[in-house]
Amino acid sequence: MISLLPRSIRARLWTAIALLSLAVVGVSLMTWIGLQRVDQRMEALHQQSLSRVAQAIDLSKRSSDLATSAPYLLNQRSNFLIDQEGRKLISVLQTVRQEWPARDNTASDHDADPNQLSIAPITIQMESGIKDLVAASKRLDVIQSDVRRVIAVLGNLREQIVNAIEDPNVDNDQRLLWWTLQSMNADALNAAYANNLIGVGEEQRQYQRQKRQLLSEDLNLQQQMLADQLQALVRGNTGIFELRRIELSINLEAQNALFRIRRDANLVNELAVEYARQAENFLSQQRLDSSSTIQFIKITLAAVSLVSLILAMSAALFVSKYVARSISQVSDAMVRLAQGDRTSVLPRKLNNDDEIGDLFRSFRNFRANALRLDRSHIQLNQRNALFEKVFANIAYGIAITDLTGKVTASNPAMARILLQDPETSLGKSLVDWFMDSKFRSSATESNLNIDLRGQIELTADDGQILELRASRLPDDGRVWLLADVTESHNMSARLAQIDRIETLGKVAGDTAHDFANILSTIRTHAHLLKGEASSNNVSAIENAVEYGASLTERLLAFARKQNLAPEKVELNSLVEGMTDLIEIGLKDGVSLKVNKSDTPLHVLADPGQLESTLLNLVLNANNAIEGKGLIEVSLGSNPFGEASIIVQDDGFGMSNEIKTRSIEPFFSTRTADGGTGLGLSIVYGFIKQSGGNLEIESEVGKGTQVTVTLPMALPTSAGRTPSKTKTALVVDDDGKVRNVVAKILKDLDYEATLCSNPTEAFKNLDQNEYELVVSDFDLGSDVNGYQILEEVAQKIPDAHRMLISGKSSLDQVNAGSNVLVQKPITLEKLKTALHQMGTNT
Repeated sequence: MISLLPRSIRARLWTAIALLSLAVVGVSLMTWIGLQRVDQRMEALHQQSLSRVAQAIDLSKRSSDLATSAPYLLNQRSNFLIDQEGRKLISVLQTVRQEWPARDNTASDHDADPNQLSIAPITIQMESGIKDLVAASKRLDVIQSDVRRVIAVLGNLREQIVNAIEDPNVDNDQRLLWWTLQSMNADALNAAYANNLIGVGEEQRQYQRQKRQLLSEDLNLQQQMLADQLQALVRGNTGIFELRRIELSINLEAQNALFRIRRDANLVNELAVEYARQAENFLSQQRLDSSSTIQFIKITLAAVSLVSLILAMSAALFVSKYVARSISQVSDAMVRLAQGDRTSVLPRKLNNDDEIGDLFRSFRNFRANALRLDRSHIQLNQRNALFEKVFANIAYGIAITDLTGKVTASNPAMARILLQDPETSLGKSLVDWFMDSKFRSSATESNLNIDLRGQIELTADDGQILELRASRLPDDGRVWLLADVTESHNMSARLAQIDRIETLGKVAGDTAHDFANILSTIRTHAHLLKGEASSNNVSAIENAVEYGASLTERLLAFARKQNLAPEKVELNSLVEGMTDLIEIGLKDGVSLKVNKSDTPLHVLADPGQLESTLLNLVLNANNAIEGKGLIEVSLGSNPFGEASIIVQDDGFGMSNEIKTRSIEPFFSTRTADGGTGLGLSIVYGFIKQSGGNLEIESEVGKGTQVTVTLPMALPTSAGRTPSKTKTALVVDDDGKVRNVVAKILKDLDYEATLCSNPTEAFKNLDQNEYELVVSDFDLGSDVNGYQILEEVAQKIPDAHRMLISGKSSLDQVNAGSNVLVQKPITLEKLKTALHQMGTNT
């Protein structure tokens, strides 16, 4: 049989190619017509759907950009700019509403939802929110302008008050009033910077409280003027408190409008997503409709492919060399790039416009992106390192919790404040930890929970106080900030205790003086009746009077108004002389140890009252010991030039509540044993009257330590003997200054006559002669101190003359031949002045 195939390999190849070409041309012609129709239909649908989807996405992006830009309205400082920006945002909304693609047959009937695809209601809501935001921004700009104006005035007032406080001529009482005005001004300024309405309200309550306190005091003209100015800045609708409330309220309205704008922008995004989903569903349906035609074409192509397989395989041998080698190069380069080798490159000689060329170019783009990503990663690591440094070294405790309250991160300060091991996790939520710790009672009372927002204080069973703040995170977690405020609270409590005791002392002193007058009357009449009435009745009256007089003396001692006879006393000798007497009054089993100072400790105090004070403290310590115990009395001095007496016992101690009230008069824990509650009160009053201080430290089960400090006495010349009492005349229109000068002169052996005005001074000068005349320069009248001393020089030439003045510069005062002393008056200043005048004081 003669073969019909050509013998030549080339001919066979060309024959196969010709047959394959005819088959391909025939099948291609047949399939081209069917595919052309499908392609045209799909192309039209793709163009239409993708165009509308792209348009919807673009409009959605504009809405999102609008929501992002809206907050900047709050930062504008001009109503014109606010209106301008508002009109821009509304114009964008109108563009979105007008250009939003209308619904047509690109969506199937069962997929389309007219309510979901309607953009008009959403844009109307967003437009309403923008208008509300514009209105709030205008109002906020006006209110903030008023607030800044008031803050500027408050700052000016603060400078005036600070200057008055720093004035050395202002006495302590006036300086305290200035400090009150400064505190009121600070409350107003704090309200101006408060972040919420609660903070503004708290500052206003503090301001009102201090205002009531200030109204009860006598203010000078400058203080009254500044107080009136300050009140004008905080009063009414234009006051700083009301302005801040309005500002915060408007800010809340603006935040609400921003929330509505963002919500509506999200709805627009959801509409765009829904529009794209419907378009995708429609295209999917169209692909299913075209699947039958395409399936027929596939079968036809499969048959042609089978006929063309041999020729295709032959051609594949050549193609594989080109494609496989290129893919291998790209694969090796990608592996090296994935392993971190950024030097991996491909030859640039292959720049074909086919898929292999595209693959080479894609690799180069991928490598460039990897290099940019490395640089971004380095920058991110640097920022993370900075954040970790701040997080680890901040003094406050910081913890981050998740939705369940479990701690996901915390800094070392958190563990230090909570007394936890930094390497050990809490093992539970932060709230549960507080509920199971020493803060349990306070946490329960404060209703601590994982949803806390704001600030609370927690107090532990051992007295530790934590300030706890919580802020919400976007994922509904919390950031917790902890601060240990125990020391500041203890200081506040101590100051409150001192104020309470000072008040009680004033009441006790006033009561004691009135009571003493009554007792004096009773005692006098009792003596008058003693010969006429029953002697028993009179004796009973006398006994009651004596008891009342004793009680009065104790109250006066507490009130620091008792009559003292201060002398220079050496504490080591005084305690040594009392040791035997003290030991007699101690219980069996209680021993006394005295630690004397290595150096003499001279103080100026009433020796009898000082002995009574020491005996009182030791007997109190003795009563606090059950069974065997030790009382230790230590004498020494501190760096402040004060002598100290420390009485320490190992008795049962006192709780914080008892320790706080221990100095109050008539408070006693031994009422059943006959305690009057005046022991420590008398000690406290005597020590304060002598210029010292008393501190008590105690803990239940560990004992009590009482520390008494007294100012050291000034050294005196050896062998000096007290001189006889000399006479002095003191003239000053300020009663406090007169009393201070008289007291100092009394310590210098002068008996002072006090005058409040020039008339009284001239009257006394006409009737008596004085060895020393002391007068203030400014006496609030037409006659000044210099004129009085000139009169003294005429009438009593031998008298020493001293002129005192409170002016900041003594150059402003004409002292003449008189010795000039500047206020405030102290013992050292008077002694120096008297020495200049040649006295033997």
